Amino acid sequence: MAAIKVTIFPKDLLWMGTFERTDKKGYTLAKHVFGKEPTDPEVYEFVLNHFNLLNFGEPQPFELKIKRLNPKRLKRMVHREMEKLKASARPATIAQDFMRLETEKNKKEKRTTKKKTKEANKEKNFILKQEKKKQKHRGH
Repeated sequence: MAAIKVTIFPKDLLWMGTFERTDKKGYTLAKHVFGKEPTDPEVYEFVLNHFNLLNFGEPQPFELKIKRLNPKRLKRMVHREMEKLKASARPATIAQDFMRLETEKNKKEKRTTKKKTKEANKEKNFILKQEKKKQKHRGH
């Protein structure tokens, strides 16, 4: 069974959604840009119809320990955590760390593919120049 968490937040002028999925394989994350602020029915419709189109990364091993707590104690703990988050400048969550790792991985992949295509174009241009030189040398 998979647990899915959707978080929608404003980023610059657009609204972005993060879809976190936790299952047997591990924890993985996908992002989607909604544009204008989506309503609840729009988000529900997106999850129903377009969830399978989301590009989730590779699952990272993740252990989820659930321990039952007294509701009042849980409320106090949540309140303390929220105060800590307000006090800190930038809270680092699992989702943020995962997004950072995914973007770094994507950057590396783009660099390698860009480098390969650049070298292939260079080689192609070199071969074309050589052919042109041969044609000029023949006098045609």
